[in-house]
Amino acid sequence: MNHAVRLAGLHAFGWLVVANAAGLWLSLLLLFPEVQGGELTYGRWIPVHLNGQLYGWTALPLVAWLFRIYGVGRRSAEFALWAWTAALAVGCVAWLNGGSSGKVFLDWSGGALAGLVLAMVMLWLVLALAWSRVRGVWRLIGLIALAPVPAMMAFAASPSVYPPVDVSTGGPTGSSLLGSTLFVVGLLLLLPVSLGRKVRLTGSRFPVLGFFGLSWAVFAATEAIGGTHRDWWQILAIVMLLPWAVLLPRWWRRYEWPARTVAWRISMFGWWGLLVVSGVTAYFPEVLDRLKFTQSLVAHSHLAMAGFTTSFCALLLGLLGVPVGGRMSVVIWNLAALGMVAVLAIMGWLESGGYGWMNETPAWRHIGLGLRSLCGLVMLGVSAGWFLGAARVSEETDASHSIGVPERKAEA
Repeated sequence: MNHAVRLAGLHAFGWLVVANAAGLWLSLLLLFPEVQGGELTYGRWIPVHLNGQLYGWTALPLVAWLFRIYGVGRRSAEFALWAWTAALAVGCVAWLNGGSSGKVFLDWSGGALAGLVLAMVMLWLVLALAWSRVRGVWRLIGLIALAPVPAMMAFAASPSVYPPVDVSTGGPTGSSLLGSTLFVVGLLLLLPVSLGRKVRLTGSRFPVLGFFGLSWAVFAATEAIGGTHRDWWQILAIVMLLPWAVLLPRWWRRYEWPARTVAWRISMFGWWGLLVVSGVTAYFPEVLDRLKFTQSLVAHSHLAMAGFTTSFCALLLGLLGVPVGGRMSVVIWNLAALGMVAVLAIMGWLESGGYGWMNETPAWRHIGLGLRSLCGLVMLGVSAGWFLGAARVSEETDASHSIGVPERKAEA
C-alpha cells in the first residue's frame, strides 16, 4: 500500500466521521426540535451531511483509485488531498453561514465553488504529472475524459441550470435516473480490469457490454423525449436497470478476489440488488404518488449511500490495501444501516397514509426518530473506529519506513 493511497483513505474516513456526526445531529434535531436555536438551523446542516458524504466519503476513495492507476507520488498526493479537504471544509463553513446555490448535492456557490473547482484542477494536474512519468494510452484517455470535469462542475452548480424533471412529481425522470445509475455501472464494470484482477471464468463479454450500450441508447432517446412517471417510455427507462441487479454480480464472478474482501463484496451486491429493485418499484405511479415527500424517499437515499455506496467505498479501499475494520464492524454497520432504512421506510408509509401526524405527536413517530438516531450513533461509532484504525496503520507504516522495516501486509 503506497502512501498516496493510504492518505486518501485516511481523508475519506475522516470525512465519513464528519458527515455521520452531522447526520446524527440532524436526526436529533428532528427528535428534539426545541434544541435548535440561532442561525445554525436544520436546513444549514443538511448540506454538510449530504456533501460530506458525496464529496468526502464517496469521492476520496475514487481519488485513491486514481492515485493507484497513475502511480501518484507522496508529495503530489498530499498536495492534492489537502487542497480537496480544504475546499470541502470551506464549503461546510459557507453552508453553515447560509451560502448555497439551492441545488441538492450541488450546493456550491461563490468562493466555496471556486475552491472546489481549484481543488479539482489541482488533482488533474497531479494526475497529469504522474502520467508524464508512466505514460500509457488508456491513462491518457482517462486524463482527457477528466479534463472537463471542473468546468462541468461549475456549470452544473449554477442556479440557472437544471436537468429535466418529472413535472408531476418535481423529481427526476426515469431516464435521468437511468443515466446517473449507468455511470455507477460503468465504474463497477471497469474496476476489476483497472486493478489487474485475474480472470477466473472465461466467456463472451458481449452480452453485458452490449446491454450496457443499449442502456445508454435508451437513456439518450428517453431523455430527449422527456415525460413523467406515467409515460411508458420513462417507465421503460427505469426498468432497464433491473437486469443490472444480476449482470454486475455475474461480471464480477469472472475475476479472482482476495478472501479478505468477501464480506464487503456480499454487502455491496446485496445492497445493490435491493437498491435497484426498490428504486424501480418506487417509480411506478401508484407507489411514487404515495411515497413522495415522505421519509420513504429518505430511506431510499440512505439505502443508496449508507448501504451500497459505503460498501463499495469500503471494498474499493480494501482492494487498494487500506484496512477497513474487521468483519464484525462490517456486520454492525450493515445491521445499523438496514435498521435505519427499515425504520424510515415504515415511517414514510405511515406518513403517507394521512396528514394527521403533522398536528399531533403520534408515538410511532417519536419511536421511529429515536431508533433512527440510535442507528446513526452506532454508525458514527463504527466509522470513528475505521478512522482510528487507518490512522494507526498509517503511523506504524511511516515509523517502519523511517527505520527501514518492510511494510506489513494490510489486515482485512
